[in-house]
Amino acid sequence: MSSHYVITMPQLSDTMTEGVVVTWEKQVGDKVERGDIVATVETDKAIMDVEVFKAGYLAGPLAEVGATVAVSGALGYITDTLGDLAIGAGEVVTELAATGMIPHHAGMPIVMPQLSDTMTEGIVVTWEKAIGAPIKRGDIVATVETDKAIMDVEVFQEGFLSGPLAGVGSTVQVAHPMAFIVSDATQVNDTEVTLSAEHKVVESHHQKNHTSIPATAAKPASVAYPGARPVARPAGRQASPYARKMAGETGVDLNQLAGSGPAGVIVAQDVARARPSMAQVAHSLPQVEVPGTGRPMSSMEKAVAHAMTAALTLPTFDVTFNIKPEKLIAAAKARKVSVTVAIAKACSVAMLKHPMLNNCYQPVDKIVERSNHDFGVAVAAEGGGLVVPILHNIEQKSLEQLQAEWNELMPRARARKLSPNEYASPTFTISNMGMFGVTHFTAIPTPGIAAIMAISATGPDGMPVNITADHRVVNGAHVAAYLADLKKIIENPDSWLEATATAPIPEGDWDFPVIIIGGGPGGEDCARDLVEHGVKVAMINNAPLPGGECLWRGCIPSKAWRHNADLIRDRAHDAEKGIAGTSTPRLDWATLETRRKAILQTRGELALKTDRGVKIDVREGFASFVDNHTIRVQPAGGETYTLRFGAAVIAPGAPPFVPPIPGALEGLASGGVITSDTIWNLPAPPKKMAIVGGGVIGVEMAQIFRDFGTEILMLEARDRILAEVEEEIAKQLTELLKQEFSVVTSAKIGSIAGTPGKMKLDYTDAEGKTASFDCDYVLMATGKRPDTSKLNLEAAGVQLDGAAIRADTRGRTSVPHIYAVGDVVGGYMLAHTAATQGRVAASNLLGEDHVYNQDLDCGVTFSRPQAGFVGLSVAQAKARGIDAVEAKMPMSIDAKAMISGETHGMIKLVADKATQKIIGVHFLAEHTDTLIGEAVMMVSAGMTLKQVAQAIHPHPTQTELFGELARRLMSRLRRTAKH
Repeated sequence: MSSHYVITMPQLSDTMTEGVVVTWEKQVGDKVERGDIVATVETDKAIMDVEVFKAGYLAGPLAEVGATVAVSGALGYITDTLGDLAIGAGEVVTELAATGMIPHHAGMPIVMPQLSDTMTEGIVVTWEKAIGAPIKRGDIVATVETDKAIMDVEVFQEGFLSGPLAGVGSTVQVAHPMAFIVSDATQVNDTEVTLSAEHKVVESHHQKNHTSIPATAAKPASVAYPGARPVARPAGRQASPYARKMAGETGVDLNQLAGSGPAGVIVAQDVARARPSMAQVAHSLPQVEVPGTGRPMSSMEKAVAHAMTAALTLPTFDVTFNIKPEKLIAAAKARKVSVTVAIAKACSVAMLKHPMLNNCYQPVDKIVERSNHDFGVAVAAEGGGLVVPILHNIEQKSLEQLQAEWNELMPRARARKLSPNEYASPTFTISNMGMFGVTHFTAIPTPGIAAIMAISATGPDGMPVNITADHRVVNGAHVAAYLADLKKIIENPDSWLEATATAPIPEGDWDFPVIIIGGGPGGEDCARDLVEHGVKVAMINNAPLPGGECLWRGCIPSKAWRHNADLIRDRAHDAEKGIAGTSTPRLDWATLETRRKAILQTRGELALKTDRGVKIDVREGFASFVDNHTIRVQPAGGETYTLRFGAAVIAPGAPPFVPPIPGALEGLASGGVITSDTIWNLPAPPKKMAIVGGGVIGVEMAQIFRDFGTEILMLEARDRILAEVEEEIAKQLTELLKQEFSVVTSAKIGSIAGTPGKMKLDYTDAEGKTASFDCDYVLMATGKRPDTSKLNLEAAGVQLDGAAIRADTRGRTSVPHIYAVGDVVGGYMLAHTAATQGRVAASNLLGEDHVYNQDLDCGVTFSRPQAGFVGLSVAQAKARGIDAVEAKMPMSIDAKAMISGETHGMIKLVADKATQKIIGVHFLAEHTDTLIGEAVMMVSAGMTLKQVAQAIHPHPTQTELFGELARRLMSRLRRTAKH
């Protein structure tokens, strides 16, 4: 069912009652993004832009140009369905499309960011830049107070700060402008306004002599806290998409609601009524009048008040144990870990045995079971009050990892400078008032957790540890059992400090202690590590030879093609280097394919020989679960049989994903539509090929076949190709690719039809223009998606996260002795990632504590030049609360690149400003696959800028650039530290 949203005439001021439509900046059927200007209107003040904050497609009927529309009257509509050009009189309008009004040509708005799901407005605390001041990308321009903390506002546009600017103390709605950025200093508007709590202008004046506010030290960027997924449609009934999204965020069961929309459709208001906010709950309870004149609460004070009042709706009880912490304190001191971190880890270890303490109640009558231990730890903030920063995924991390995170969190927590993901939605909370000498207290849990733990000062009988718990989720016996085990864990730390959170192979009379499903890089590396330690392993592979997609349909065959394409491409540049007579190479397809297939066969046979040589029991067949200790194997030939196992590792990979485009499935059946699995059956390079998808696979294949002489059209649904690649690197590579073949972004595929050799693809571009492309084949390069439908995971109790298997960084699924690695768990679908995860799973099955850290992973796109990454980009680092800086250097200045004529691209070095550790390196270079090895060692070893700067690199090589980048970044940091 489509959803339609009305665009209303916004109100600029109290005196405005209507506006006149001047222009429509978007036309019916146009794609509309959040923040787009759709129209201009004339008010009693000026000509203004109408900005919308809802994505979709513009639909009519539109108010005519020149028409007078009352405030809150309909200007037009936004629909979520392409093709809905007009909204019928009887159709459901789900919600208002949020709009804002800004002065025409005022510049790029700086809007109030939404820093948490509960935030609807923010208060301007400071302006870090003055009106008229130059603004650079990444600058902190203001701080705002939200319902959680004081946060930085960072901008990503260069120019000059301009008004109308919401002054200090103004209350600004989320997504509404606080100020503007203009490109020319002469365009600066020097108006400053004060907005009341009702978001109305109460004062306006000019700031001709506005003095610059001293810039503070750089701060971490704010991050939007991710929302929940929409819930499923209620059985046999309709619900608007926005209602389903709200229900997912608030935990409302749509099956329990009556719909107030036409024909009983459940709309957002129905969900809002079913799950009131904490403020609504607080205000619905009896209020006691008191004498005197009160001051308005700050946003943080209001949030605390509402949460505490809402906590009164929880049926709670208390349980207290006395625990002697002396051994834990000594052990923590010996390992240079704070007692706070050690206690948090101890709580996590105990919770592995009592997971119900980590659950929470979800209205109505549901329990959310959570395996991630995200513990909030209350600390005293500067100026009074408590802040509760979160240590995430405690169950997966060592004490040293947790301590490093705590050291970084603490100073920002005390200064109330946390990003939302660092304080929102803990699964368990710890409050330690023992440091203040408090002998006993109880803490108050708030909705969203089942329990909060209060720690008091140690006395003659030990340290009182009190848990206040939600009786809807746990009972007294649960809490007592948890505290009893926590007491043992804290009082005997040697039993768990060295190896925590591992799940070794269960003992039993098994056919195999470990069975691995899948013979690709993940399964094979896991099996080899296990047999090396004497574990008997069976590997069930659905092909005669191991190697998986990497060997047979991915990395190896594509690089064989890439090598031949490189030879052809390089010959085109021989003449400019003084080599004549080599510029007209001819591809011999039959010879190439014979060689390619021989390489695959040889490597597959060598892998099987090695596997069997190290005593892996390799079996061909399809495996599925009978229960959580039994699999059924259907061999390629012969009878089905079952095997009993102690532990299992699921590593079957993931097939290509084909989106539901009209004609795509028919094309797959006929062979006119091909995928990364079937492209290897081509009889020859096609004359013309359409590629749907601009990711790594699409780009690699596009360039390969372009070098083979194929005309290429690439179509990408998103607004840029190579979304997986660092933005600036992707932008440069895209410009180079556009010189070689056609690239259409924001494309919509209408249909695919034809037979192999005579295919036709219809599409619409970003401007709504339709076109068609006649070609020999259509390659669907739209990524991969796990397919677990034949594994019968339900029988084993293994849970999914969308299409992927839910697994933690150790590879553990929801069943402790069943692991999953590689493409089937989502994330980076790369061969080396799968192999790493396979080795991590093996380590944990052997009783060691080993985790996969995606922030240290890497990848290479084998384009020309090659894109590559190790670790984090600046944007990714800032999203994790890291104050990151970068330096970059073009390949064109490198002597070796000039000699070889390979001067396109750059290298970027990313470092943590606080520690000066290198946390990321990004490449666009002809030899990224060779250069990236050094970058991998820098990032994985946590090397500092100084270490890399002082390392001696040989000349002339491109590795010299690493040292030069490190020295440049060190120099910049020294200079900026002085100002």
